[in-house]
Amino acid sequence: MNTSAQRSIVPALPWIVGFVLLFAAPFVLGVAGIRGLLQVLVLTVAVMSLNLLTGFNGQPSIGHSAFMGLGAYTTALAVQSYGWSYWTALPVAALIAGAVGAGAGVPALRIRGMNLALVTIALALVFPQVPVRLTDWTGGTAGLTVDESLEAPAALGVSDVAWQYWVLLLIAALVFLLIRNIVHGSLGRAVIAIRDQQVAAHTVGINVRAVKVGVFAGSAAIAGVSGWMFTVAHQFVSPGDFTVLLSINLLLGMAVGGSGTLVGPIMGALFLYYVPELLPELGVDPQLTPAVYGVLLILLALFLPGGLAGGLRDLVRRLRGTAAKEESISPQPTLDAA
Repeated sequence: MNTSAQRSIVPALPWIVGFVLLFAAPFVLGVAGIRGLLQVLVLTVAVMSLNLLTGFNGQPSIGHSAFMGLGAYTTALAVQSYGWSYWTALPVAALIAGAVGAGAGVPALRIRGMNLALVTIALALVFPQVPVRLTDWTGGTAGLTVDESLEAPAALGVSDVAWQYWVLLLIAALVFLLIRNIVHGSLGRAVIAIRDQQVAAHTVGINVRAVKVGVFAGSAAIAGVSGWMFTVAHQFVSPGDFTVLLSINLLLGMAVGGSGTLVGPIMGALFLYYVPELLPELGVDPQLTPAVYGVLLILLALFLPGGLAGGLRDLVRRLRGTAAKEESISPQPTLDAA
């Protein structure tokens, strides 16, 4: 194997190993463990969508729960009320959420920062009222149950839960690769340039308006995909699942994992799901969970301002630097020693 091939494979090796281990999870974990990982995958894609918009492009949003809810309700209505397959509903859920996201991105052309966050929070506040008003279609506050599940092909001989897990794992991996390619390409450089210096980006010829609206639409579409994943995992949707609290939790996951990093959303999703699960086992009252989150955020701001992913990156760099120094000062063999 030549040197260039090794350079391309070695950085991807940890990701390949991690994907293989995750793929093998159904053979090791029980149903409860797999269902937990399903929730992590849903949250991972949702946090990735927010990270693309806020972390990489610098447009704050507290309305991603609405985009996620649009994808979930579109899927539930299409499958339950109109007899569509989940696969047919997937692109429709993404398109509807993306279209609404594009409309929500238009105000971002004139307002920025906290004012934009206030505009997006209106989406999160209004959306739960929509299914409540459309009771005949959505079931109102009681929610909507989807009788049909995403069934495993009979030829595979695996359970539906395992099949759903593999489907969601593959979708999460594809979304990760999509965002990675965007970030490392010319579009990603434009996206990050707008975040860092919008005026300078416009000066060098970047179409700031098109990029900002496009990123908003793409981010919302990915959030719609996470809503599709939510319906697949739960087979039930209700207005209470997509409140402004979900948007705040997604922001929390992005901050904890590391804003503007690729691996951060994965760490943030693990935090969002497993920390509330572990706190009662550690004897912490569930009502104190917000206080625990607050303390953890303060500690992160003080000691890991780049989030868990940023801290991990700094640790790897230090270890590499230490190894390089040790190699440079190690005694060289001499003729006498030989």
